[in-house]
Amino acid sequence: MSTIPYIDIHTHPFHKEIETITVQNIFPGDGFAAFNGRNFYSVGLHPWHIGSKQENNEALQMVEEALEFDHVIFVGEAGLDKINGGDFIEQLRVFEAQAVIAEEYEYPLIIHCVKAMNEVIALRKKMNPAMPWIMHGYNGSLEITKQLEDKGFLFSFGKNLFREGSKAVKSFKYLPLNKIFFETDELDLNVDTIYEQAAALKEMPVEVLKEAVWKNFNQIENSLIPGKI
Repeated sequence: MSTIPYIDIHTHPFHKEIETITVQNIFPGDGFAAFNGRNFYSVGLHPWHIGSKQENNEALQMVEEALEFDHVIFVGEAGLDKINGGDFIEQLRVFEAQAVIAEEYEYPLIIHCVKAMNEVIALRKKMNPAMPWIMHGYNGSLEITKQLEDKGFLFSFGKNLFREGSKAVKSFKYLPLNKIFFETDELDLNVDTIYEQAAALKEMPVEVLKEAVWKNFNQIENSLIPGKI
């Protein structure tokens, strides 16, 4: 590849990209396109979609089935949500199950967390996972960010970087480049817009940021997709 691509590590809408590698989030049982060299996928049971224990177990089985495809390379988004999620005890069970799947299949875990940071940290301490755990849509305080960084978490930033003075902006400015990714999530925009904002916040050229995130992506995916990128 002659030029370094942008990486959109978490997106919901389908984007037909030329200069961007995307990781599109799908739900258990969703269909997805054949691999074209740039379209990767994550699959997971979101805490908003928690159902009965039987329904959840069936969804978890579908997560594992999707991971058999080479271009499904993340588990998630999985996680905990005390505001909009279902039964919290069941959320905890399903989240831990997906964290175990991520370890078994040796895939990174992308995490949705709302008002449940203590529980996420506790599970990481309990499991001591080898696979990367990435906090998506990150908007934590600087204090929390330092705790998470110390425990080996990675961070994906999106729309919150456009909110002047937000917790995300302060945390992003603090974090070293080897801890960060960018995402469009549900926004209908290209990830290069987020890179430009991030580069302005870090007071560095966009190309430097692209190179850093490209390196980060290759580090977490190198063992999974050799020769594909």
